[in-house]
Amino acid sequence: MAIDERVIVETVTGMGLAGNEEGLIPAFGLYLTNHYADFYNRISFGVLGALVRENPELTEDAIALLTEAAHVCAFHTFGGIMVSVEWDALVQPMIESREDWVHGMIAVVNALGWGRFRVAELLPGERLVVEVRDSYESRGYLESYPRADGPRCYLANGGLAGLMNLLYQGDITRRPSLTEELYREVFSHPRSFRSREHLCAAKGDSHCEFVVERMQG
Repeated sequence: MAIDERVIVETVTGMGLAGNEEGLIPAFGLYLTNHYADFYNRISFGVLGALVRENPELTEDAIALLTEAAHVCAFHTFGGIMVSVEWDALVQPMIESREDWVHGMIAVVNALGWGRFRVAELLPGERLVVEVRDSYESRGYLESYPRADGPRCYLANGGLAGLMNLLYQGDITRRPSLTEELYREVFSHPRSFRSREHLCAAKGDSHCEFVVERMQG
């Protein structure tokens, strides 16, 4: 593998990513934010709980809503990072294949503190399996709620589907404009990628595991 994750993690963590006077972090051509993981968790799990309490039949709709939010986040955040000058300077020189884009983006994610992500399997254009330890979503869930009866890492789950869609459906390697039209085209395609959290620490598994595969259109 051409990607040197150690170099990427050390470089990104050494960038001194910190909020400006407005609390925003201008980096990778984006405006990132730095806030407590529990802030996101409380909103995410609170929305899920409120909808389910209102009507248990809304459970799947609530999960779909959180997953869709993760798709949008991945499209703009991962997409923005992969067309940025920072990516060009740090990651692009290591890339030898399309699949290296996945490994490069996972390395950047590991510098952002979301957990320890590891690519366990990557079948070009078809399948991605990622193991995550210390997922902030699963850990945050267990700090506030009893053990879950199902997966709870909605952002990571939708985010990994977004990464595969960017690479194999939207062809981020050609640097397309990340427009709303492209988003709809990519994610509504009958052969787009969807992710399933097979294992989740929030429900007692040793780690979280995500399987991302193409839909059978």
